[in-house]
Amino acid sequence: MITLGVIGTGQFAAYFIAALRRGGYNGKALLSPRNADIASTLARNHDCVVAASAEQVLAGADVVLVSVRPEYAEGALADLRWERRHTVLSAMAGIRLDDLRALLPDVGGIHLLMAGSYIEIAPGPIALYPPAPGLMSLLSFAGDVVALPNETAFNAAMVSLCASTWIYNLAHALAAELERHGLEPDVARALTLGNIAGPASFALGVPERSLLDISAGIATEQTFTKTGLDHLKARHFDDPWKEAFLISLQVLRPSRHLPRPDLII
Repeated sequence: MITLGVIGTGQFAAYFIAALRRGGYNGKALLSPRNADIASTLARNHDCVVAASAEQVLAGADVVLVSVRPEYAEGALADLRWERRHTVLSAMAGIRLDDLRALLPDVGGIHLLMAGSYIEIAPGPIALYPPAPGLMSLLSFAGDVVALPNETAFNAAMVSLCASTWIYNLAHALAAELERHGLEPDVARALTLGNIAGPASFALGVPERSLLDISAGIATEQTFTKTGLDHLKARHFDDPWKEAFLISLQVLRPSRHLPRPDLII
């Protein structure tokens, strides 16, 4: 089984390793020691090994997840002893593939990777570019790998992952409205999240039907559902979401320099 090395033992590494273990990955996970608190927690809860140094990680692993903060990438990675046998999975949002290849010219392969934080609890899509058939035996433990055809598509997929966080704020607003009408907070939360998760699961189960077709089949004339939906459409409820998508995508557009610290997903 593939041994996974991790350089940049932070939040992304924590939920990605948790997702791998949840899915049944029982291979060795070798962690860099820089973030001692997270590394020790992963060692304790998910059977990982904390290496003495990043160099020791490279010595013991052929596949290396790199998830340092992008503004620190060059300083953290450039002076390590990379080899042709190494395959790098970069979870450093905003650093384009060509920049990584220039930074790490000696490695055998580099792939961009991103997933939502919720995968530590529930399976979800894992965006990957370029495709990597040889890594599917590892990545599929964490979720459903979506191999993208180019970097532009990968960046769009990353914004979709951003939107999965925006949904928490929408859910909070809806739950708060239920509380305002007398529901207890735990009941309001359960109803709201269940009414988000349920439709998503249903739509995933009927891929032959468009999302608008599913909606139209429920929100028929003279239903309360259609009354509310008509109001949302009249207010162009989707415009702010589209605008937020485009703004986020502009941040992620490829550039030939490492991103500013304030432009991190």
